[in-house]
Amino acid sequence: MQRSGSFCAFLLALAAPAGLLHAREVPARPVPVVDSMSASWPAGLAGPYLVATVAALEGDDAVAGAAFRQAAEIDPGQPALLRRAFLYSALAGNDSAVVLAGRLPGQALAELVLGNEAVRTGRWTEALAHYDRVRKDALVATIRPLLEAWSLLGAGQGERALAALDPLVGDRDLGGYYAVHAALIARAAGWSDRAARYERAALASPAAGHDLFTVLALGHWLIGQGQRAQAEHLVDTLLSGAPGLSLSRQGILAAMDRAPPATPRQGIAQAFAFLSGLVGLEVARMPDPSGRLAHDGGLRDMRMLLLRFALGLDPAVGQARLMLSALQYESGHAVVARDTLAGAASDDPLATVIRLQCARLDAATGRWDDANAALGRLAAAQPGQPRIWQTLADLQSDRQDWHGAEASYSRAIAASGPLAGEDWLLLFGRAVAYDRLERWPQAQADLEHALALAPDEVLLLNYLGYSLVQQGRDLSRAESLLRRAVALEPQNAAIRDSLGWALVRQGHVAEGVEMLERAAEQTPEDQAVNYHLGVAYQESGRLREAVNQWHFAQGLPASDPGDAERISAALADAARSVHQGEPPVQAQSGQKKD
Repeated sequence: MQRSGSFCAFLLALAAPAGLLHAREVPARPVPVVDSMSASWPAGLAGPYLVATVAALEGDDAVAGAAFRQAAEIDPGQPALLRRAFLYSALAGNDSAVVLAGRLPGQALAELVLGNEAVRTGRWTEALAHYDRVRKDALVATIRPLLEAWSLLGAGQGERALAALDPLVGDRDLGGYYAVHAALIARAAGWSDRAARYERAALASPAAGHDLFTVLALGHWLIGQGQRAQAEHLVDTLLSGAPGLSLSRQGILAAMDRAPPATPRQGIAQAFAFLSGLVGLEVARMPDPSGRLAHDGGLRDMRMLLLRFALGLDPAVGQARLMLSALQYESGHAVVARDTLAGAASDDPLATVIRLQCARLDAATGRWDDANAALGRLAAAQPGQPRIWQTLADLQSDRQDWHGAEASYSRAIAASGPLAGEDWLLLFGRAVAYDRLERWPQAQADLEHALALAPDEVLLLNYLGYSLVQQGRDLSRAESLLRRAVALEPQNAAIRDSLGWALVRQGHVAEGVEMLERAAEQTPEDQAVNYHLGVAYQESGRLREAVNQWHFAQGLPASDPGDAERISAALADAARSVHQGEPPVQAQSGQKKD
């Protein structure tokens, strides 16, 4: 997956003397393959520079950082090379970033890296100085008070640390989060009464229970006060907003019995992870105007950098590992994503979620046996968790183990209770398994149930509509379903193909030809679409065009082994009909449904 131009614009701005820019101020600008430096390159520079640029575009930060470092060594007088070497080294979590940051005094990202290194080595005065040099109107302004407060605590100045947070505790949106940090600082300083006041303020805030860090901290305090039921209520509040973490409910509850992270390093690590989460929420709320993908890409890379900071200070932040791994996978680096999760602690509150994600990444990287074994262990340990069974069923479907997939989807459905919302995916998965096992009545029943839950889901409309055509049943309803799907996604070539094929099968050949021609224009390499178009030409009496279309389709890669057989049979029938002067027999149905 290529990295967007806003990545370079935003993060190189971090490494520029002007300081840290707000994301909205950054124009989309691609990383240049050749720029003004190329006019007078020293010998040997072109190779590493081009390697670095391509790696940066592909999101391979480790290779980009190493190649830019090599380029900077060849031409040490070029500031742009130094900044890029530093930037990509920081993104890759490479220790060289600290050394390079020392050569970029006053630059915002460098100051953050140097501040983090000072925290890591207990040089609190230096940490404060570096963090203070980051512009106060920067994006990082949300967590600057936390960086300052925890560094002051490390320096033995607890009163000043709390004074840095006190003005923010009453903030309508984030006051509860600041209050939790203030409570932990007060407890670390030995001021239990003051800590309790902050904890009560955090509990009273609207955001209480909406992030894992505060839930663990407040839950531990509540349990200490004999209020375990309220602590569990906090967990349930968290899981209602983040159902993906529900697998780890027991792990979260168990973690509440342990003291929360309370060292300056841990507090600052949590602040960076929290800011990354806030950026993620901003991405989720973004509309979809032209240019979103470029902007989204820049925000994704910003999140990755903040998560690197968090894990560099506290490798035990499992939630940061999950977020970073997800972003790495989205960037096309599944192996790196899996390696990120390998460093998670076995007793992490989110250990079960992490193990499930490891299994998914094992499957994504071709380690099927490892994935299957891991999912089997998870299912045995928590047989009532539908997400585990669904993941196992998805894996079995990918491997075309239809008997196993049907059984696992059935376990997931049974464990889900009353089906609603996204549960249509379970029914759809099982329907596909039933269909491949030639158990159409059960498949149709699941598809109908899924469609009742998600009436505007085009995947369901297309699959059920096309299947009815293939079954030769209720063709008018099939047409109605497919027309609805086309209305919802008018540019979807697969749905156009399905509707066109349905029209041809009902004798509405002229409209079917038009629909199939548009589908073939959109997906010229799709063998099934070209086969269908050939049949439509044949039904229109345009046998020569049909034969040409089938010959073209015959040279395309097959998505279904049966397509090649159907095309060969159609060509043989056409040749026989021409030779004997007889009309060709009716073409066979295809098998493509999605």
